[in-house]
Amino acid sequence: MKIFRTINHNPDLALALGYFDGVHLAHQKLISHVVDYAKENKKKSAVITFEINPANYFNKEKVYNICSNEERLERIEALGVDFAYILDFEQYMQYEALDYLENVLVKNFQPCCIATGFNHKFGRGKEGDTKLLSKYSDKFGYKYMELSVQKIQTCLISSSNIRDMISNGHIRNANLLLGHSFSLKNNVVKGDAIARKLGFPTANIFWPNNIVHLPHGVYFGYAVVDKTYPALINWGVRPTFDGSDEEVVEVHILNFDSQIYGKIIRVLFLMKIRDEFKFPNKEALIKQIQEDVETAKKLARLS
Repeated sequence: MKIFRTINHNPDLALALGYFDGVHLAHQKLISHVVDYAKENKKKSAVITFEINPANYFNKEKVYNICSNEERLERIEALGVDFAYILDFEQYMQYEALDYLENVLVKNFQPCCIATGFNHKFGRGKEGDTKLLSKYSDKFGYKYMELSVQKIQTCLISSSNIRDMISNGHIRNANLLLGHSFSLKNNVVKGDAIARKLGFPTANIFWPNNIVHLPHGVYFGYAVVDKTYPALINWGVRPTFDGSDEEVVEVHILNFDSQIYGKIIRVLFLMKIRDEFKFPNKEALIKQIQEDVETAKKLARLS
């Protein structure tokens, strides 16, 4: 997949429009429709998206992402997309909707197809919508495809729902809507070796600033180093040990004993085991960690 950060002349494309935060199941279905349409008609496919979530220009509170731009593009590429345009939203936010459609999308891409979700908005004041894209499809010579509401049982598959699930600790439900595991990717940093002294060495990473936070707690998941290993993950401030309120992700990787300081690892969250809480002494903490490790081993055998 070729990635562009500015508009260029690239005609006859099948386009998928959206921010695609998390590249969840509905996003995957929409993008796959575009890829399939392009292949069936011997065309190329492209995703038009933005560097920063447009919601951050309209919401009073910051909107955190479900995944990094790197992961977002990796997941889009895995769906078979030929081109990805990741643009600066500020350059386009003042366009009126029809002007953006005609003088940005049609002028540069002469699209054979445009696809969006049912609630897609664009243009100044969010005046553009699916009705406008459908209305002008004949005039500008593209096929318009609207992805209808996608649900699992009665739950709407949407980035905002997934974000709320993650921030409230409902990681299994979030992963169900994502169609993959919520994850973080960062460099392993040196800690104070407290966990190693307790007999449970960890790989420590910081939570990326723009990614939605899970509640503090102990989780079962996986760590991807060179291979994928089951892991016990503690996310929080380690309240049993006074003197620091620094948040850190501590990953105890099962069946692994290598130094990986400075390496980049991906941590996948599958299930919450328990809340984070302060223990009366070191011995009580060690006993609980031993129980957590056994729980993680059982979950690894079942997953």
